[in-house]
Amino acid sequence: MDRVTKGLLKTYVDGAGLGKLNESQQFERFVTHIALSKVYAGSFSADDFCVGDGVQGVDAVALSVNGALIQDLSELEDVLSDSGSIRAELIFLQAKTSEKFELGDLSVFADTAASLVTTDDSDALPEFSQMVNMLLEHSDRFVENPVVRLYYITTGKWESPDPLQRKIAQTKSALLDSNLISKVDFHTWGALEVQTNWRAIDRGLKTTILFENKATLPEMPQVEQAFLGILPAEQLLELVTDEEGEIRKALFYDNVRDFQGDIDVNADIRRTLRSNDRKRFCVLNNGVTVVARALKTTGDRFTLEDYQVVNGCQTSHVLFAERQFAKGVHVPFRLIVTADDQVARSITTATNQQTQVSKENLLALLDEQKAIEQYFNAFKADEGHRIYYERRSKQWAGSQQVRGAWRVITLRNLLQSYASMYQKVPHTAARYYGDLRDRAKTEVFIAGNHPAYFYSAAYAYCKLDQFFRNEQIDRKFKPARYHLLAGVRTAFTGSQQTDKIEKTEKRAERALASFNKFLWDDKKYLQALLDVGAVVDRMAGGNITRDFGRNREQTEALLADVLDSVTLA
Repeated sequence: MDRVTKGLLKTYVDGAGLGKLNESQQFERFVTHIALSKVYAGSFSADDFCVGDGVQGVDAVALSVNGALIQDLSELEDVLSDSGSIRAELIFLQAKTSEKFELGDLSVFADTAASLVTTDDSDALPEFSQMVNMLLEHSDRFVENPVVRLYYITTGKWESPDPLQRKIAQTKSALLDSNLISKVDFHTWGALEVQTNWRAIDRGLKTTILFENKATLPEMPQVEQAFLGILPAEQLLELVTDEEGEIRKALFYDNVRDFQGDIDVNADIRRTLRSNDRKRFCVLNNGVTVVARALKTTGDRFTLEDYQVVNGCQTSHVLFAERQFAKGVHVPFRLIVTADDQVARSITTATNQQTQVSKENLLALLDEQKAIEQYFNAFKADEGHRIYYERRSKQWAGSQQVRGAWRVITLRNLLQSYASMYQKVPHTAARYYGDLRDRAKTEVFIAGNHPAYFYSAAYAYCKLDQFFRNEQIDRKFKPARYHLLAGVRTAFTGSQQTDKIEKTEKRAERALASFNKFLWDDKKYLQALLDVGAVVDRMAGGNITRDFGRNREQTEALLADVLDSVTLA
């Protein structure tokens, strides 16, 4: 491995807390983080998608549905329970620290990935096969059949050898011939591609365009700058594509509607671009609206930072697909610069005909949520114990401060951890998240629950995740992660009853002081998790599946056993 790649890997490993893994495992997680960041801009743990050493031919697999990374069957069930159209991507990755691109290794990877897509049941990755099957059961809602993305990555230099190119072409044909897949992207990365793509996500979204034909809009509250004009299609494509020439999927995360495929409107845009009417495109199309958090200008050169396409997803995607006809085409373009999230959200809503907002985003607007975020930020001076709360989608995307870090928790994981530890319902958190989320506004995120309790739950979850990443806790316990949290809290308090939650800061911090001190001691906390894990393993008969502890009776039996079996030092 060259020194530049090794240096970037170390940067990631230090931030993600992966120092206890060997270099090969670290590299797998590093490149998995890079590849998945191309389709999802929020926080996630690459470890959740790495399959471990027991699977030959593939190192990581992931399923993306409507722009969200799906970790397990329960989460997929929750996403599919919402009505509406579905766009899905299946991602497969193989990582080699070797500098060689071996035909044999690439062939095994390609064949394994194709088998996972086309075979009904896989012994190697049974839960992933179940997820694919569940997804295909909803094919009547597909905008188009799923897209497959394959990444074969080494630390060498890709020079397109013919034997490997032939195998890549054969794999693409086989997948498309299955009639299950609409598109196959096969990426072969060497060290240069790894470095380029890491820097693209590490520095955050930043692009420079030439915006000549524009008017400056009048001053508006909480809007730093705003412009209205027409933009050459080639410049718009600069905004929406990455260094590899692929469309930036994460760029449309805040757009109400994902790309809808060949619907009538998009077919009309395509026909216009292919006809002599393309010169009049700017008066035939509604255009594109971009919201950026920062802007630097030098004459007509505009450098946008941390931006999103909030309206114009369809136009952008069709222009990308028909980019050979982009020359001479101009697009109505509106650029708003604001660092105010409420203003950005109102622009997103106002510029779309639909007002679809996720249930998590609705929860994120609560005053109690903002209070939790502020409490977490109060640990700024105590970096060793700080947790970063991703209250809003993509809040820490591109942040050099927390890149790949284990210290970031999402709203979903915070809700699940809190309910597991203090309300003693890990079965609901793990298996019935939708029910838990629907009750969160009246039972969890309320003024009577001081943010200090959420901090302790967040730290417990994030540190547990780090133990999983470093393989200090066996990956087989991941389906029971919320039961582990409930068990540790039960062992610490000596009671399986729900916690009394204090309202005032003084009482809350006094009640949690000894628990936080315990959590901050890696040795003690890890041992407690291992001891509770031994109880879980015994109850599950050594076979811990997603159905473990799926109801209250099983949870109560587990916690009672923990009280009898686990003594904290």
